[in-house]
Amino acid sequence: APESWAWPVTGSVERAHSLDELIYDKTMGDWRTHDGIDIAAALGAQVKAGASGTVTDIRDDPLYGTTVVISHGGGFESVYSNLAALPTVEVGDAVAAGEVIGSVGTTALCESGEVYHLHFAMACNGESVNPQEYLA
Repeated sequence: APESWAWPVTGSVERAHSLDELIYDKTMGDWRTHDGIDIAAALGAQVKAGASGTVTDIRDDPLYGTTVVISHGGGFESVYSNLAALPTVEVGDAVAAGEVIGSVGTTALCESGEVYHLHFAMACNGESVNPQEYLA
């Protein structure tokens, strides 16, 4: 497992990770949990791998848009959503911490009412964890 994690994009956290209490979602007009953090960033800002790993999935998620998933070993996985339509990596690519994997886009339909941002989530052994507890 990675010993340290870098911020995937520079910006402030606009919406926190919250599985225990509901957060109001402006776009969807309801209260819901949030499995990641939304980091405000300029449209087109470079998104970088938070730690070294292997790209295991690239998908067009119906709610979160263009999404890249990286496996880091030790059960850790990072998920980068709301990317521009074409990431700069492919499934199977080995990436280094800080390597560009895509850019901030507007593909997340469920968060389109928010500021431009990266939706960044992490899991350990399949369970959601708060990325802010790991980011340096």
